[in-house]
Amino acid sequence: MANYDDIARLAKVSTTTVSHVINETRFVMPETKRRVLKVMKKLKYQPNLLARSLAIGKTHTIGLVISDIRNPFYPELVQGVEELAVKNDYNVFLCNTDYDIEKGLKSIGALIKRKIDGIIVASSQVDSSILNQLKATGVSFVLVDWGKKNIGVDSLYFDYKVGIAEAISHLVSLKHRNVYFISGPKTLKTTKIRIRNFIDIVEKYSDINYKILEGDHKMEGGYRTAQKILKEKTLPTAIVCSNDLTALGAMKAFKASDIKVPDDMSIIGLDNIALTEIVSPTLTTIELERYRIGKTSMEMLLNRIKDKKLPKQTCIFKTKLIVRESTGVNLYG
Repeated sequence: MANYDDIARLAKVSTTTVSHVINETRFVMPETKRRVLKVMKKLKYQPNLLARSLAIGKTHTIGLVISDIRNPFYPELVQGVEELAVKNDYNVFLCNTDYDIEKGLKSIGALIKRKIDGIIVASSQVDSSILNQLKATGVSFVLVDWGKKNIGVDSLYFDYKVGIAEAISHLVSLKHRNVYFISGPKTLKTTKIRIRNFIDIVEKYSDINYKILEGDHKMEGGYRTAQKILKEKTLPTAIVCSNDLTALGAMKAFKASDIKVPDDMSIIGLDNIALTEIVSPTLTTIELERYRIGKTSMEMLLNRIKDKKLPKQTCIFKTKLIVRESTGVNLYG
């Protein structure tokens, strides 16, 4: 098995230089570095990762905390994080909180014990206890769509108001004036933001009647909430949902009750997951750039790991309406 001496001899450098190339502990001239890496490849040399971690004080591992691994919202975000992580020789350790604050605290504690280099928290179930835990450890971290702005940490947000405004404008143009909103769990900061944005927009229209119902961000929850709506004396003509799974569940419930979408009921989701283009009718939805926010969060984390003294950054991502088949003209006046 090849060692530092073998690599140094063939690359015509010192073993110290080989160590600096492998552990990235000092600048090495590009040509020299290429020569060492070429010899390493020829000898099929694999660095001892544990020894390397001890030498440089880094594990080249980052933690990614999400709310629900079953939710199709997350794969593109995870992909954005992981692709950039791999390009920079980082491994990603994924933690799932199931919307549970205590589980989130335990996950972050476990990551810190593993001496990870940084954490991306992309879980909507984040409160001040988690934020305080992250700050207390001194670990580099980034918050994705946490809900509060200007909190003095690296963070990224979706501007839901733009997409919701486009959604309501679209429904108004189709003569809808009785519009319901099915939210996520009201304990989530992102739910509170979406509800507030929805109310701010609909109240700009004096002739819109609206109602807000609490859901759970799941297809089953959307189905159950739609069943409750069907028991009302006067049905809305349009429903905006806080995510696509809720919208798809509602569509299933309406179909089971012979309520046609969009002839009898227009439905709008939020996320633009892949399923929205497969179902029939295809789902009108508010698009969130999940891959881009994942990649950007990893960029921010890498910058923070390299230099903890950098000014804190905030990135805001616009949302937009994608019009498909699930919205149509209100035929009932």
